[in-house]
Amino acid sequence: MKRFVLLFLLAACPAKKSGDTPSNPQKKDAGVVVDALALAPAPPVPAVPAGLPPPPEAAVTITPEAVALGELLFWDTRLSINNKLACASCHVPEHGFSGDFQVPTTAGKPNLRRPAALVNLAWQKEYGWDGRYNSLAEHMAAHMRGQLGDDLAAAVTRISDVPGYRAHFDRVTGGGSAADAAMTSLAAYILTRYAGDAPFDRLAREPSVPPDLKAGFALFTGKAQCSVCHTPPLYTDNQYHRLGLIKTADEGRGRVDQAKQGAFKTPTLRGATARRAFFHDASVATLDEAIDWHLAGGVGHGADPSIVDIKKIALTPAERTQLGAFVRALTDAMAPSPKPQLP
Repeated sequence: MKRFVLLFLLAACPAKKSGDTPSNPQKKDAGVVVDALALAPAPPVPAVPAGLPPPPEAAVTITPEAVALGELLFWDTRLSINNKLACASCHVPEHGFSGDFQVPTTAGKPNLRRPAALVNLAWQKEYGWDGRYNSLAEHMAAHMRGQLGDDLAAAVTRISDVPGYRAHFDRVTGGGSAADAAMTSLAAYILTRYAGDAPFDRLAREPSVPPDLKAGFALFTGKAQCSVCHTPPLYTDNQYHRLGLIKTADEGRGRVDQAKQGAFKTPTLRGATARRAFFHDASVATLDEAIDWHLAGGVGHGADPSIVDIKKIALTPAERTQLGAFVRALTDAMAPSPKPQLP
């Protein structure tokens, strides 16, 4: 009897013919399809915000598809050898893509320097606090090994068979190397992390700027001499200056140029109020403390004043308030994009 029922059911369900339509058909207008998985069209490449100059030509091709893939990779802990760290673990988006080096490497080693802000790198030609890397690709490769514990090519093998990632890799390279797609996409994402169109930029476009901010800008570019190193409109000269080593013995640019022992690249002040620590070794916790340290001529926090490239500047209490208000007006208060849904 059971055999009869089984034969009846089989007869009622004829085998699928080769021309039958699959249950999840591939749609030509739904983006790239791999294993019946369609990707939504990638968002446009982020525009350069107001207040920033036109960026130079990038060393990588920046496309919407590459930026979309790069964002996923930036957040994915599967790129680390222990599946615990991602780029975003240290370069925290809500903190202006910077960090305070409390997170150790995957090998459990503490970091000598805090993660610098990954904003406005499109205008840089040397990368890292000491500028030892001549390309962003070289910089990323070194940090993949040092921080995440693996080469990018090896790390990509752990996710390359995930259907969602396969679709992204193929959309970027047209079926080429997943490792190449990952490198290009991470670079495209990082190079489009802009910090601009801050309150001061918006106010500067109005018929009149509030008096305190106008006075603060005049102090910044004049009496306080801040713009000598934090040069507008990027608010960095991308050069290296000695800060007396602060609390940590670190040769800095001395690794590249012996004449620059203890010098570090000037960080941009755009987005500074979002950061949780300042200076290369995170020895200062607040922006106001960092401003006061500079105005005092680099005194305190263990700095050696004999190797500090700044001089004491005396401001009145009112001027100090105006200067601080201007520096804070260089940070856009808009919230960063949330963590994306990973494949």
